[in-house]
Amino acid sequence: MKARYFIILLTVVFVIQTMLPSAASAAAPKVDAASAMLVDVTTGQVLFAKQEDSMLQPASITKLMTAFLTREAIEAGKLSWTQEITPSDAALALTRKPGLARIPLLNKPYTVKELYDAALIRSANEAAVTLGEAVSGSEEAFVKEMNRRADELGMTQTTFANASGLDSESAGLPGDNLTSAKDLMKLAIAYLTTYPEVLDVTKRAYVDVDGVRFDATNRMLANRDLAYPGMLGFKTGTTNEAGYCFIGVSTRDGRTVLSVVLGATSDEGRYAATKALHDYAYADFVMTPILRMGETISKMATVSQGEEEQVAVRTTNDFEVLVEKGRPVPEPEYDLLDLEAPIKADTQAGMVTIDSSENVRYLEGEAPPKMALVTAESVDTASFLTRITRAFLDFLDQIRLALGKISLVEQVEML
Repeated sequence: MKARYFIILLTVVFVIQTMLPSAASAAAPKVDAASAMLVDVTTGQVLFAKQEDSMLQPASITKLMTAFLTREAIEAGKLSWTQEITPSDAALALTRKPGLARIPLLNKPYTVKELYDAALIRSANEAAVTLGEAVSGSEEAFVKEMNRRADELGMTQTTFANASGLDSESAGLPGDNLTSAKDLMKLAIAYLTTYPEVLDVTKRAYVDVDGVRFDATNRMLANRDLAYPGMLGFKTGTTNEAGYCFIGVSTRDGRTVLSVVLGATSDEGRYAATKALHDYAYADFVMTPILRMGETISKMATVSQGEEEQVAVRTTNDFEVLVEKGRPVPEPEYDLLDLEAPIKADTQAGMVTIDSSENVRYLEGEAPPKMALVTAESVDTASFLTRITRAFLDFLDQIRLALGKISLVEQVEML
């Protein structure tokens, strides 16, 4: 009778557990936006995704590509930071349109640096158009360059139509900018890893132009009303069609976290979603040791012609991966080399990696982390007699294997 009650109790507990949400799913943040994505830049791991492939309008987040191409033009020597450019009539026309003038540029020369800072900090449409014209001669030619660069970055869900991110009517060019959270993540990571100094610009709370101070559009920067610890920018975007969008990057405890939020329904909503995502990254994911430096792994490498036919293998460094609290620690994958004696200790013996799985996902195009493995000891070449003996035993094994594939009748006929 007691056994029966015990079985019933176990059954009830099992049913209750299956009905309750898991700890991992309960911890996932609520993001009130059309699309979102969260990546740990240090590891390339995707920590959260919501409709990341949906093609949506990014509004002024488009200016990231404009600024990125400007930075590349400077690196290539096509432009310089101190080069002066006078805005075209098309760019100046934006300053006269209600709601579009972020900084009222004048019909006078501005340096590339002034325009670059204004485009990133204040999201100045007129500055973005002027930069595009400076890089390619016209905004139309610059759009072709934007799309070419997007293809190179693997942004397969992206089509650019103008340099500012405005809708087609406001921009005065046909078509609208369309992209996805996944594609914007690729662009943002390319920007951050190639030109990390861009954060020295995007973390600034204001920009001065023509003696006038303009606040940054990002309200999560230090000393702003929605300040978030460690926030370093990156780019806001808003139009009636796109809704409220924001790419945010923050650093904490040696980690860098990057989020994309597209199509939020309010200004406060995009920042609330960003805060929830970054809080989730820092509070719910732990850098978890998989292997320690100098640790001997469970597998051995094969050594041909050696006194020993196998050799122990050890790690060369600590090997870690981000794991969400409550999730199982992933198993490492080993790719060991076939070695030939003589070999010394610390000889390259293979690699270890953590492949994508249910609990670990990497951003498309990001390679899983790898670490070199080395031999833990030396192995001398075996004596001639040992090698002859092994060769003879291998020959016998091959014969046994061949005979095992021949029927009994065929073996009798061979005799």
